[in-house]
Amino acid sequence: PQPPDVLPNALTATSANLTWSCPLEKNYTVISYSVNVTLDKPNSVNADCIHGQNRSYYFTVPAYQRYLYISLVPFTSYSFVVLVYTTEGEGALSMPRLFTTLQAPPTSPLNFSANVLSYSSLLVSWTPPKCSNGIISGYTVMYTPSSGFPSSPYNVSKVTSLLLQNLLNNTQ
Repeated sequence: PQPPDVLPNALTATSANLTWSCPLEKNYTVISYSVNVTLDKPNSVNADCIHGQNRSYYFTVPAYQRYLYISLVPFTSYSFVVLVYTTEGEGALSMPRLFTTLQAPPTSPLNFSANVLSYSSLLVSWTPPKCSNGIISGYTVMYTPSSGFPSSPYNVSKVTSLLLQNLLNNTQ
């Protein structure tokens, strides 16, 4: 039989709906489908976040089912192929289709530190999160003076440190 047409659709940051067509030839009966979803780019942004999770998913799906809903890692590129099994044997493998899951909020920044430079200034720094879950456009830094009211947020883009100046005594 001809290979099925496949269509991946990323629904959220961690899920995708995979659909495929049934071959049109009628001189055989479809028994099942074999579906393979594989991490497409092992060096992708979130590859380190897949530790302990599968880099490939294999499913056998009954003949009447032509869709699959699976749970994946945010902002990660996958390849999806389907193979049909019929009463005549194994069919041709579909063409691989690539898809990327949607973005999600990142995990927390790492290695946060605050270094006192003077009685009124502080240098805060951090490293990017292990799992960016997308493209990080910037960071927001806030502090709380002894008055208990949080400062206005400092939005910084693409840098991993910020010099806070003109701080009051006892700022936390």
